[in-house]
Amino acid sequence: MVKHLKVNQISQILYKTMNKFYLKILLTLLLSLLATNIAMGEVKAYLNKSSFYEGDPITLKIESSTNNNAKPDFTPLEKDFTILGTSTNSQISIMNGVRSFKKSWTVELQAKKKGSLTIPEITVGNEKTQAVNLEITDLPPEVTAETSKHVFIEAGIENSGDTTYVQQQIPYTVKLFYDDAMQTAQIQTPVIKNAIIEKLGADKRYAVTQAGKRFNVVEKHFVISPEKSGALRIPPAIATGRIALSGGDSPSLRRRMDETDMLNNFFNDFRSDPFFKDSFGDFFSNRSQGPSKPFSISSKEINVEVLPVPDAFTGSAWLPAEDLTIKDSWAKNPPNLKVGEPVTRTLTLQVKGLAGSQIPDINFPSPEHIKSYPDKATTETRTDGNTIYGIQTTKISYIPNISGKITIPKITIDWWDVKNKKQRTFVLPEWNLNVAPDPNYNANNSSNETNINTATPEETDRNKSEIKDENSDNLATSSKEDASWKLIILLPLLLLLLLLTYFIFRQKNKLARRQQNQQVLSPKKQLKNINALRSALIHACEKNDKQSAATALIEYVQADWGDESINSLGKLASQLTEGSDVIKSLEQSLYSKNSHEWNGKALSQLIEKGLKKKQTHTHKPNDALTPLYPS
Repeated sequence: MVKHLKVNQISQILYKTMNKFYLKILLTLLLSLLATNIAMGEVKAYLNKSSFYEGDPITLKIESSTNNNAKPDFTPLEKDFTILGTSTNSQISIMNGVRSFKKSWTVELQAKKKGSLTIPEITVGNEKTQAVNLEITDLPPEVTAETSKHVFIEAGIENSGDTTYVQQQIPYTVKLFYDDAMQTAQIQTPVIKNAIIEKLGADKRYAVTQAGKRFNVVEKHFVISPEKSGALRIPPAIATGRIALSGGDSPSLRRRMDETDMLNNFFNDFRSDPFFKDSFGDFFSNRSQGPSKPFSISSKEINVEVLPVPDAFTGSAWLPAEDLTIKDSWAKNPPNLKVGEPVTRTLTLQVKGLAGSQIPDINFPSPEHIKSYPDKATTETRTDGNTIYGIQTTKISYIPNISGKITIPKITIDWWDVKNKKQRTFVLPEWNLNVAPDPNYNANNSSNETNINTATPEETDRNKSEIKDENSDNLATSSKEDASWKLIILLPLLLLLLLLTYFIFRQKNKLARRQQNQQVLSPKKQLKNINALRSALIHACEKNDKQSAATALIEYVQADWGDESINSLGKLASQLTEGSDVIKSLEQSLYSKNSHEWNGKALSQLIEKGLKKKQTHTHKPNDALTPLYPS
């Protein structure tokens, strides 16, 4: 009996022990699964609210519990929204021994249109957020009416008619009208697809009276250059800020403004932007900051029809402009030419209505019986506050090789008059000059004097070579007698110099090897970047995507040649020893009516073969650039 009790007691003890063991295993498994779920993480996206008025900034927040370096891809948002700014925040917390991680991204958006919109799925590493729906509606009439009493915005273009040519400058002006109720304000520059927008000069400030009320005005000037023919949409210019609450504001209006008070933080973020600071930061910073309400106003949308290069244009390079002139440095000070002596000519091309980077290289004709060495052209862009002026400066060195009369050919440039819609040609007249003979040449070779009527350039060069060889023989004969004693004196000095040079180069080699060990990855990274650009270019050619091919081609050439001045297809074509016709074909396809017809096979073959750059001769003259500023 006693033995039986002991066996039962032992059995119960073993049973309890086993239960505890299995319970621990079960708890361990549950905790492991929980930890796995936490490690897997979850990414969420949500808005501060689901309904917005037109012009309201939209705050999108994305949260992830995965602790890695993954970043969201915001590209899908660009279809229906303008991304105004982003910020990131990370948080780690430990509670009851459990460690948790949370990372969030805050994105400020502006809707591009009204109606029902969707925040698409955003990819974060290997995960995606859920889509979020929202509604964009018109501002309430009472808000619009109350705001328009204190502030409104206007935007317009200043071209003739409603059409323009590809690459032609479109003057664009934005005006913000406001009264003393204004506290803060910013203008958001429109983002225009297939066009470049540039700001002109400083803002203008003045006052006007409209409908018997005085308004202050801030006026901003831009130019828009379309890069593609077809319909060009200029989105509304949007102004956001805060105005003081007036005594007549209704309770419902105050509630509406209180609900959208989150705009205040958004505005403060933008006040640090240099673009907005130049426009309004200093001007509004000292204004009183009493009770206020946010506002968001916009101008009207503008649509322009962009025309391709007209068939009537027969010039070698497309130049749409309001005016074109060339200034010649010889006009006021004609040179005195002499055989063998270089002279420099500075030609300054000024184009009204184009940026300097949009001017193609000009091929100046080479004269006969004279050698010419053009320097690499330099470009710049200037403005008078209303329009832009592109300026291209080229210096050419001439070296006459015969005496007599010579002719520097005239220079002709075809361009398109955008105001009168017709082709024009600028002509810089030819120069007829006399070349004086070289006195030394005539003194030693009076019987062989050469001029333009009695000798060819080849004979002149041969005669000069014979004179040089004869003088060299005489010099060798006269110095032969003194060579022996000079050699005795110079030999020890030469040995000492060689020894010193050896030690200097040895130290430099040590330093170079040390630097090379520290920077050995640099060339590899550079080569990898060039190869990536080349692959992207060939991929665009295979898809016959001319717009992407043109962009990739310029980026590839700039990286491969190390020359950032190659910023247009025209410049690239002028620098190639072969294949310029392929580049011009791409340029013509982009800017002509037959823009849909392009095959990338020829360009791909040219890239596979290799782009060969022309060899240029440089000569650095001392002539200073004549000051130039458009009136």
